[in-house]
Amino acid sequence: MTETIPQELEKRLRQEAAHHGGAMPERTALVWHGYLAACLERGLIEIEAYRQLVAQLPVIPDNPVEHLFLGR
Repeated sequence: MTETIPQELEKRLRQEAAHHGGAMPERTALVWHGYLAACLERGLIEIEAYRQLVAQLPVIPDNPVEHLFLGR
């Protein structure tokens, strides 16, 4: 069976975290936040998948990606 896009993204997030010893740096997490937001905006993933994937990323106070994505 072929992986769905959310499954593939989840696997890639796990690989990214493992690459950084389990703690993804803020800068890398910001890139992932933006990438996931773009996937949602383009209809590649649904909102629930987006929420589940973003929940795997480090919390970034005053996240500029969220500000841009949600509007200022």
